[in-house]
Amino acid sequence: MLLFFLINIGWPLAPQNQTHPLGNNWGEYQDYGGSPYMHPGIDVMGITVGRPVYAVQRGIVKAWLTTQAQYHWRLAIADTNISTDSVEAWLYAHIDPNQYHKNVGDIVNAGDLIGYLVEWPVTGFDHCHFARIKDIGAVWNTADWAFVQNPLVIITPYADTAKPVFENAYGNYKFAICQNNTSTYLNPPTTVTGNVDIIAKIYDKTGLPLSQNPVWEEMIPLRISYEIHGPQNVPSRLSFVFKGYLNYTANLGVVYKNDAVCDSRGDYEYRDFYFIVTNTDGDSLIESTDANYSWNTTGFPSGNYWIVVTASDAAGNITKDSMMVTIPGQGVEEEFYASKNTVLINPNKELNELLTKYDGKIYDVNGRLISSRDNLMTGVYFVTYKKNGEIQQKKIVIIR
Repeated sequence: MLLFFLINIGWPLAPQNQTHPLGNNWGEYQDYGGSPYMHPGIDVMGITVGRPVYAVQRGIVKAWLTTQAQYHWRLAIADTNISTDSVEAWLYAHIDPNQYHKNVGDIVNAGDLIGYLVEWPVTGFDHCHFARIKDIGAVWNTADWAFVQNPLVIITPYADTAKPVFENAYGNYKFAICQNNTSTYLNPPTTVTGNVDIIAKIYDKTGLPLSQNPVWEEMIPLRISYEIHGPQNVPSRLSFVFKGYLNYTANLGVVYKNDAVCDSRGDYEYRDFYFIVTNTDGDSLIESTDANYSWNTTGFPSGNYWIVVTASDAAGNITKDSMMVTIPGQGVEEEFYASKNTVLINPNKELNELLTKYDGKIYDVNGRLISSRDNLMTGVYFVTYKKNGEIQQKKIVIIR
């Protein structure tokens, strides 16, 4: 007979069986004057100075170290004492080094006092930076561990009652739309042509107030997706889910738009999160290649389309918002291009010239940039190029 034991993981501050206010979320855009990054943890707010911190699970202390002076001391408490293979652990950061705290090698049980929060240099922002991490070795002497899971999808309870909120991303318009991977915005964004990125401005709250500064209540949601409805539909596609492994210094520009128009900000004074929802291949990994994806409107029938974006949080609260756009009549020229070793059907003699002389680019029907036209499979592709100062488009059908 198999026995399954469910371990409830509580909160690192007392009471451990009660939801606490949060100041930052997993994967959230952060910039405090250095290099921007995605926040690798959740910030459980202490509210009062010097709050005690408690273990959420039994384990062994693998690390007691600081990454930057007195404010950044942290404990890593691993689930097991295995040293020959990587193991998961809980990270508790911003522990006061001048008060009681656990040390490397100590065994702790859930509910044990492990230290106290250090008084933060920004008044009122005392917090426990809490994360699920993974590393290898008997002792973890450097903070080079992997960040593997958002605690909000593990800890209980999480009684978040607030739904995600959409703000206008471009003037009075719900979404901003720009040419793919550029800062060339469509104005107004309701008339759409070419290969475009869709940008949504979204934040979420826990529903628990932070009277010290209400701005700190605004965080990012857990999950974002988009879909498009009209004469030709784009089925629902996952944009981002801030749940699992997080390479927090990489691919920030894949997730967040940050330019003079859509200026993502995350610090003690401002919270503005502009998500490039079309930068996705549909899976949960955030990769540099996701930036190749977009909404390529070339070949879509003219008419009205509804862009629908959905945001949800770790408690299951869901918000949808939408904006209608119009694809005008496009008169895209269709040509055929046959690949090597086949009979040419109306060969496109201009293709090479478009790609070289006119700096053309090839996209597939999903809006993904094709880096090379060698060995293209049978299918429909679109070429965008600039000629006589104007962006033009051709629809190419490859027949093998």
